[in-house]
Amino acid sequence: MLFNSVDFLIFFPVVTILYFLVPQNFRWFLLLLASCVFYMFFIPAYIFILAITILIDYFAGIWIERSTGRKKKIYLVVSIISTC
Repeated sequence: MLFNSVDFLIFFPVVTILYFLVPQNFRWFLLLLASCVFYMFFIPAYIFILAITILIDYFAGIWIERSTGRKKKIYLVVSIISTC
């Protein structure tokens, strides 16, 4: 789906309206789901790459928050390198 396509012209307002209708606790999930759907419009098989990237960055964020000192930097570097 391209930003200047008819699909996006429909997709974006629907997601925006849903964003404001969904309770605030679940908005993150709506945006995650909408991002995955948007990404899958190009080549659906790429969702696996996106899922791996999401998981790596999610856990890296948790580990960065819980660690101190040099470990924070190591986790950040691992996260950045793994998503390149």
